Amino acid sequence: MTKQLEETVAQRRAYVDEIRASFYPEAQEKQGRESYRKNSSFAGEQGQEGELRYSSLGIRTVIAVLIFAVFVYCDQKQISFRQYTAEDLVKQIEWNPLPTEELEDIIKISLKSKGK
Repeated sequence: MTKQLEETVAQRRAYVDEIRASFYPEAQEKQGRESYRKNSSFAGEQGQEGELRYSSLGIRTVIAVLIFAVFVYCDQKQISFRQYTAEDLVKQIEWNPLPTEELEDIIKISLKSKGK
């Protein structure tokens, strides 16, 4: 019984290793931790394989600064885009679709009614 169980476990491990190797054909000779380290996202950050991965934070920051600069420029020069001005954009940003005051009143009323 234990031999069958051990054989089944060995067959399953071999099958799992075969499937893992099919995802990373260049790393078939390396298995286990070495294979994981090579294919993980940490490999580029550590400088392995000569690859260097960059975070997108810098790109996103540059895009945000450029969008803000365009907004300020359009506001200063009174430029509109398809009938939208900088003031319209500010109104949309400030607009709160949730009636928070009404929600607060409803919550206060429900709490008072439960307390009685």
